[in-house]
Amino acid sequence: MAQAHPSSNKAQSHVAKSGLAFLAGVVTTVFAAIGAVNSAVPAVSNIGTVVLKALNIPACLSYADTFGGTQSSFRREGQIWHEYPRNAEAFSYEFKEIRRTPEEILLLNVTSRPDVPDAASLIVHLPVCGGAAFLTEGRPERSTNLEQVWPERQGV
Repeated sequence: MAQAHPSSNKAQSHVAKSGLAFLAGVVTTVFAAIGAVNSAVPAVSNIGTVVLKALNIPACLSYADTFGGTQSSFRREGQIWHEYPRNAEAFSYEFKEIRRTPEEILLLNVTSRPDVPDAASLIVHLPVCGGAAFLTEGRPERSTNLEQVWPERQGV
């Protein structure tokens, strides 16, 4: 029976140590990558927000034509938005959409309101993804909280 050469045992030992070092390096790299991904999630989320804003897309990914509220609802009907009192079939006020951003839809009052001195400057701010609607009016501009509203989407 032939005996192993002493230099071949040394080579095998060196290969085994190299393999273990390589395996330890791979495991360390994998765990470092997992840690990096976990700490980068907020950064990726911020990048997503920046991209959505640049593309004029709201965080909720779409714009609605109807918003339900705690006191009334707002519905886009053709080129005009109407405000309906809760559970009513006839609208109370009409608005023209003047601006749309990923955060809000701005509606300018077009209804005659003799009892409201600043009716011509009255603007309703609808939060695109839901939240607190408010109105602004007058010079200097004054803000009034209206109600909580939420977008009503088709097929949801």
